[in-house]
Amino acid sequence: GTIQRLPSSGCERGATLTIPRAELPALPEGEFYTFEIIGLRVEEVGGETLGIVRDVLPGPANDNLELDDGTLVPMIEDAIRAIDPASGVVLLNPGFMT
Repeated sequence: GTIQRLPSSGCERGATLTIPRAELPALPEGEFYTFEIIGLRVEEVGGETLGIVRDVLPGPANDNLELDDGTLVPMIEDAIRAIDPASGVVLLNPGFMT
């Protein structure tokens, strides 16, 4: 048998892939792309700001928001009341982080 090489596409392994936002598929209500959540302010109901989302980390049971101080917030209904990228806020249920 012979081995055939595929023509190079100009992309190397590990290269950054970019897609225009307008070409991304729409997500169902209440779902977000990671890039829409990174940078949002995290607040408890009542207004106390807890930090800024630095990353979204996958977990075995649920994803976690990693805040700028290293705090992890589980992405579960008990913790998160709302995610509103248009307002720049992730709103946590009162008392969840205390």
